[in-house]
Amino acid sequence: MPKTISEWLTKRYPTAKRQTLKRMVEAGRVRVNDRPAKTLKDPLAEADRVSVDERPARAAPAIPEGLRIVFDDDDILVVDKPAGLLTSTVPRELRPTLLAKVREYVLNTQPRARVGLIHRLDRDASGLLVFSKSDLAYQSLKTQLFKHTVRREYSAVVHGIPSPPKGKIETRLAERTDGTVHSTRQFGKGEVAITLYEVLKSEGGRSRLRVVLETGRKHQIRVHLSERGTPIVGDSVYGRDGDETPRLMLAATKLVFQHPRDGKEMTFEIEAWNAKEWNVEREKAGS
Repeated sequence: MPKTISEWLTKRYPTAKRQTLKRMVEAGRVRVNDRPAKTLKDPLAEADRVSVDERPARAAPAIPEGLRIVFDDDDILVVDKPAGLLTSTVPRELRPTLLAKVREYVLNTQPRARVGLIHRLDRDASGLLVFSKSDLAYQSLKTQLFKHTVRREYSAVVHGIPSPPKGKIETRLAERTDGTVHSTRQFGKGEVAITLYEVLKSEGGRSRLRVVLETGRKHQIRVHLSERGTPIVGDSVYGRDGDETPRLMLAATKLVFQHPRDGKEMTFEIEAWNAKEWNVEREKAGS
């Protein structure tokens, strides 16, 4: 005899995911002695009668345009943000944001979950971001970021060849009134920003880098590399005049953190950009 609602449902629906079973309970479809079950952990006695409202299967919720899901469970959602999409912005913003798309998706899949914004990417950058879907996950991920135990690795294509080919950039970054950022030596100004980089390949006057953040300041990678004389290709703010590359060649390609629920290390890794984009950039570099 199953001892909990979870065990009973797993026995009856052996191929169903735990998240699906949880949603069945949340929707009031599972009843014990004609009363709705509250959670999957509800205990069952020998004499309890369990029933399920066998509704017709519904199509999976539509995924909002521009939302690329990499991983999804009860606590976290890892996505691949496309270039050109804002991560988030101020209230009443009319432009589409990734946060709004994530909230729309979670509302359709886990209505009781609360989406938490953990970190950001520049609008013109692409790549991996993690969102929390529970208070436990939010607190855990924010703490990991604060303690610098989250590994964030990027791929970037820059003009020129950084010297030395592997190194550490550490400055204090301050924001101007127009929203741009710069390094400052003024006492008491700015926030410490630390960027690690390594050249992977150089050709045609450009280099491809692996970049690791130790801090996550606004425009940090773009400013640090630009101030070293090797701006990121396609950077319309900190880049070179005449650079007509259609997108910023900066992508968050690797994300490592501990799962908030069990502490297990989670590693996610994607390609920096699709083959078409990279081929265009290689052709330009060689021209």
